[in-house]
Amino acid sequence: MGVNGGRCDVAVVGAGLVGLSLAYELACLGADVTVVDAAHRGRATDAGAGILSPATSHETDAELWPFLRQAGRHYPALLARLEADGAETAPANYGVCGILSLGLQAHEDEWFAPFADVVLRRAPDEVAEITPEEAGSLFPPLGPVHRVLHAPSAARVDGRGMAAALRQAAAARGATFVTAGAVGITSGSSPSGPATRRADALRLDRHPPLACEAVAVAGGAWTATVGEWFGCTLPVGPTKGQIVHLGTEFDTGRWPIAQPLMTHYLVPWPGGRVACGGTFETGAGYSTAVTVAGLHELLRECLAVAPGLLEARHLETRVGLRPTSADDRAIVGRLPGWGNAWVATGHGANGLLQGPCSARALAYAIAGEELPGDETPLPRLFQPARFG
Repeated sequence: MGVNGGRCDVAVVGAGLVGLSLAYELACLGADVTVVDAAHRGRATDAGAGILSPATSHETDAELWPFLRQAGRHYPALLARLEADGAETAPANYGVCGILSLGLQAHEDEWFAPFADVVLRRAPDEVAEITPEEAGSLFPPLGPVHRVLHAPSAARVDGRGMAAALRQAAAARGATFVTAGAVGITSGSSPSGPATRRADALRLDRHPPLACEAVAVAGGAWTATVGEWFGCTLPVGPTKGQIVHLGTEFDTGRWPIAQPLMTHYLVPWPGGRVACGGTFETGAGYSTAVTVAGLHELLRECLAVAPGLLEARHLETRVGLRPTSADDRAIVGRLPGWGNAWVATGHGANGLLQGPCSARALAYAIAGEELPGDETPLPRLFQPARFG
């Protein structure tokens, strides 16, 4: 089965960006890690557009701001470490490209003005208001806009390429990968007392159980079912997102991201590619179908923002299931009542930004080690115990 004697230090459930980041960080800390993944269709990592812009986040909670900053700073250091471990990072297409936050019309001031006030006050050295004409020079297909904030430090990353690099580096560090559905756990009491339970092994579909010292669940939109194994409430479900990729004759590699406050974003990539997304479909369940309604919405809004893309070609449409929690915040930490069971999920539309940084902090907690002093710890708002 590819498991070291059927036993490991940490069994990680899920091989999306968060699970792979967690496996890599744990392996770097010396843990023997086995990643178990059911290879579900629609994993959010494989579809995400990859906007990394802490400075223009809509998040207003003061406790989360330092963590968001840390999440953005984490990427260059992580990519350097992956390269040092022999991973191919070019497909991640990480690049600092900047972002334009757009208010398209005057009536949007009711929402744009408070947003601009928060962003400019929070990061005055990273964000500035520019004129619509300046915005058009940076993003040539852009149509008429009312107000624009420019954050040159924003970056983008391709989720598929990033996940592949993490997998390569984790494997180089000794992590083992098993394609199988995880179907439950076996458990007993912790030595610390009967009030604290302990997971002894992960039960797998069509495979022998995997004995482990700890279990870490990074199941994305499928995490709620896993929570039932532990008797814990993990209110996470899928929010379907369709993202259309367009091909153009433009030199798009130097364009910034265009992110209207009230509609869909446009993320340029080198080679003339522009991604427009994403739909927010809360009632679609686990469907990964590309729909006419979704395409119509995306193309309509894309051309309303950037009419200069009218002659673009349709390249592909990606579909991902964002793991969205009941309060729209990530769920990261030790499961209540368990001594060795952990979870990292619920990042929603912020998985590419927050996921790797969350996973690093959680890996240190699982390993019982202190996070380096210059790094921001996990926000208390992420704790799983908040759901009872």
